[in-house]
Amino acid sequence: MTLSLYLQAMKQTFILFIFAFCLSLSSAAQEDTRDLRQGNMGEKGLKRDGEKNEMDSLGYNNVKSQIKTWRLTDFGTSKSILHIDTLLANIQNFNPIYQRSISNSYLGNIGSPYQSNIFKDRERNESFLYFNTFRAYMNMPDDIIFFNTTTPFTSFFYETAGSKDRAENKLRVLHTQNINPFWNVGISFNLISSEGQYQNQKTKLYDFDLFSSYKKDRYAAHFVLSQNRILVNENGGVNDDEQISDTVIDPENVQVRLSGTKNKLSNLNFVANQEYHLGAGKELILDADTTEIFPAKLVHDLRYESDARSFKESAVNKDFFKTTYLNNSKSFDETTMKMLSNGFHLVFNENQNKKLSFGARLGLLNEFKTYNLRRPVGDNTYSQRDKQIHNTQLMTSVFRQTGVNWNWKFSGAYTFEGYSQSDYRLDGNLVYQFGDSINRHSLVIKSQIKSTTPDFLFTEYHGNHQKWEKSFDKTKELSLGLEYQIKKYGFKIGGQINNLDNYTYFGYDTIASQASKSIQVATAYIEKDFRLGKFTLSQKIIGQKSSDKKILPLPDLSVYSNNYYSNTFFNGALDIQAGFSVYYNTSFYAPNYMPSTGQFFLQEEKKLGDYPKVDLYFNFRIKRTRIFIMYEHLNARMGSQNYFSSLHYPINPGMLKYGLRWTFYD
Repeated sequence: MTLSLYLQAMKQTFILFIFAFCLSLSSAAQEDTRDLRQGNMGEKGLKRDGEKNEMDSLGYNNVKSQIKTWRLTDFGTSKSILHIDTLLANIQNFNPIYQRSISNSYLGNIGSPYQSNIFKDRERNESFLYFNTFRAYMNMPDDIIFFNTTTPFTSFFYETAGSKDRAENKLRVLHTQNINPFWNVGISFNLISSEGQYQNQKTKLYDFDLFSSYKKDRYAAHFVLSQNRILVNENGGVNDDEQISDTVIDPENVQVRLSGTKNKLSNLNFVANQEYHLGAGKELILDADTTEIFPAKLVHDLRYESDARSFKESAVNKDFFKTTYLNNSKSFDETTMKMLSNGFHLVFNENQNKKLSFGARLGLLNEFKTYNLRRPVGDNTYSQRDKQIHNTQLMTSVFRQTGVNWNWKFSGAYTFEGYSQSDYRLDGNLVYQFGDSINRHSLVIKSQIKSTTPDFLFTEYHGNHQKWEKSFDKTKELSLGLEYQIKKYGFKIGGQINNLDNYTYFGYDTIASQASKSIQVATAYIEKDFRLGKFTLSQKIIGQKSSDKKILPLPDLSVYSNNYYSNTFFNGALDIQAGFSVYYNTSFYAPNYMPSTGQFFLQEEKKLGDYPKVDLYFNFRIKRTRIFIMYEHLNARMGSQNYFSSLHYPINPGMLKYGLRWTFYD
């Protein structure tokens, strides 16, 4: 057996093992928890019907599965209630970057670095700069979904495509169950592994998460231990764009610019969030859920994060990299960051005071960061050295989130000590809803003003191919957004204006830069679902205008059109959906990508875009199993073949993909 076939067999065996392991956990949980005695859930999670002794795997029999899900938000002080996705629509849209934004510049292969072409969707707030181009693939603590469930819950997703030597695989497994009515534990594993259709393009990314939540009486706690790892082979793009646009060459035979070049990133997180409620509680119905609310609570949010990024080049390619400062034979650039943060918050819950119906929060956040990176120690002499920074900020907010028609939230943060001293941020969010439960309308107004010290890694970097030391002014941003929505008709329309002062970016010379004048970005968008019998035409259109296209180029128009036929058979046991989707944006100077910094940068060599990518798919659901079959990029060999997403980086040619999503919870 060849090495590639052996590795492929090992990969398939591993996938089957993970799946079987979760099945065994689910089965074991349904048996092993039978001797738990009756307890009081205190929340909606467990229900009784009259005097019937009906419970689930927590010790009772023949009860429907009740599942509650939420995320922690607002620095761990509040919950955002979620609902498990059981819909068939868009199951074929499994690429994480297109789940976040309808238009992106990326390197063609799933798992490769990306940057949204929609300015309001861009990732700009990660604690470690290098994660901005990978954020959609990562599962960070703020993404963790917590559960409280009366029966074990398991979700399995698997997607595959391509030949064995160019295989693309995506695996996502989650299992969670309650130990008792108050305590839940869970585990999740996500994997993206793709050889890529072009040479030296392999990506391998995974995250592994352990999470737990506990709530009883006045005390509640959430814990997360998570790890993300990313390995990307860098090929520098194709050597000659005409190999793609003017000829028909098999992708694996297209010449690329780099070999033996890799980027590796890792991330480790630990979160311990605890809260204790104060005062006399009372029961309220929130989101159709009866829960006990106390007048106030104390929250402590502890977080530890360890990040690393390394760039390796086995042999320096002087044709690709125009400058080399340290080593003419090979490259190894490494940066790490460790962060410890403590947040202390006092929260006054709404609906507890007869005179004041709103809530409020007052918090203090302290964080310490230690960077380790190459730094100068003399003339043309460098060594790995630490740089320690810390910040202390005061946070406050007032809010009303349970109103029938009006809801609002205003929050602010001010850094009064540390590296980012005098940074501030003010946010306002106002929601007005009207109409009955079926024909519900909503109007949302969002505003934000902030002044931010640029990331430390923007100010200092000494790599083998790029280096800079700069002192940047604080970036200032003002944004205002308005949105109107009618959920019944799948209609949404809105707009946003951003004013940017001292905008930071990577310029034409590939190094960090700062704009000397203000830049304005105007965004307008509209979404509408048109239903004609069994046919649905779902359209999303986003228009943008940048006042400085040299520093902040954006496509004027981006479109996502999803059109399908759907029907249900056998009394709801079978759903089918067949259709096609189109991604399109107008041409603009899409960014280039620099492997040695892991960042996208400006270019004026060539405009990209004005190319529709068409996907044809067939989805169906059999009870709790959802399956899709899709031919991605159907039009790859039709008409223009100018399908570049970033400069010199084509998207993958046409490819058949299929996958399934299976959930079981009783």
